[in-house]
Amino acid sequence: MIDRNTEFQKRFFKYMLLGDVIDGSQVCRILCEQGQIAIPEEEREAIFAGKMTAFQFMKNRIDYLNITPAQLALDPCNASVVITDVGTGDVLSLVSYPGYDNNKMANSIDAEYFAKLNADKANPQYNYATQYSAAPGSTFKMLVATAGLMEGVITLDDEINCIGTFKEIPSTPRCWMLRGHGNENLTTAIRDSCNYYFYDVGYLLSTRNGAYNENEGLETLRRYADLYGLTEKSGIELAETAPNVSTQDPVRSAIGQGNNSYTTVGLARYITTVANSGTCYNLTLLDRITDSEGNVLYEFQPDVRNRIEMPQEYWDAIHRGMRAVMENKAVYNNLAVNVAGKTGTAEQIKSRPNHGLFVSYAPFENPEITITTRIPFGYSSDYAAEVTRDIFKYYYGLAEEDELVTGVANTPDSDISDEL
Repeated sequence: MIDRNTEFQKRFFKYMLLGDVIDGSQVCRILCEQGQIAIPEEEREAIFAGKMTAFQFMKNRIDYLNITPAQLALDPCNASVVITDVGTGDVLSLVSYPGYDNNKMANSIDAEYFAKLNADKANPQYNYATQYSAAPGSTFKMLVATAGLMEGVITLDDEINCIGTFKEIPSTPRCWMLRGHGNENLTTAIRDSCNYYFYDVGYLLSTRNGAYNENEGLETLRRYADLYGLTEKSGIELAETAPNVSTQDPVRSAIGQGNNSYTTVGLARYITTVANSGTCYNLTLLDRITDSEGNVLYEFQPDVRNRIEMPQEYWDAIHRGMRAVMENKAVYNNLAVNVAGKTGTAEQIKSRPNHGLFVSYAPFENPEITITTRIPFGYSSDYAAEVTRDIFKYYYGLAEEDELVTGVANTPDSDISDEL
């Protein structure tokens, strides 16, 4: 029956809205009449009486968690989080939002439910943790710092004067701080996410033979991407999109742009390697395989892919920079566990918001877990950092679920696109 066809209904109401046949307030009244969600009586009366705008009505539904971003197919309406054990490479949690009820897809498939999933513009059947791939933005800067130090084009004592616009190549890319940061060393450049500093590292990696050579710089960045496991899939036992190490513009690639593209789980392997100072694991979701009676058939052990041999003072400088990032974030003030992290805001297309990405580990003094959070088209990486803070709170028993799941986000520390 056409009145039960979910896709037809969605198209029908879409074109009625676009054609001004119905307005937003009428859609809100339809939502009230459907009885699918709990709506306070005073708001129900207000929307029918014309005393509340459709915008405020729908904002309240999101704030009160009556309706989800996925149901509205807004930007953002999806996200992913991967948590790893720093010392073993075990994946402790791998979450893709929105999801679906596996029980309705097991054995015999619920045809009506499957049709709704297929019509859902938020793509709940798509695994955003393992299949969605996008630019890493400034989360890539720890890798570039490693390359710069190990290749000898920078030292820990070197300072680069950020003047805002990088003029060594014709396209003159700019730092997000247009007036410039002034003198930056490696640790402060990570702290401040100074694009100019890392543009210069990318340029220096491309000019070691006296002339600017893009291929030389790109090949060097690729070698270090490989050391961090970013040239191949992470090792988990699920279908996964292969990574793409940038093949264009080593200067912009050095801030995670170019055509760099990685999944959330791939970046989780990378930040796990940073957190433990150089041990790159093949990640695994499995602990053991048993038979139907519970007898262990196979146990999975940590599988070391490779190790990055780098002086501890280099690692310490990178870690201090990541800790300083968090010391500058108000939403992490007074958190009982010290977190180290790096934000990454990356533009994909100008017609949609920037991606928000955050990689992190804790405790800073003796890392135990990493958390990698991506919100595609999430406007600001600070939102990803805020989500991650709540996960740290829950993991370390610092807050209960009902304290954290409120539907209301804080205003980001900054609305700048620090990686463009």
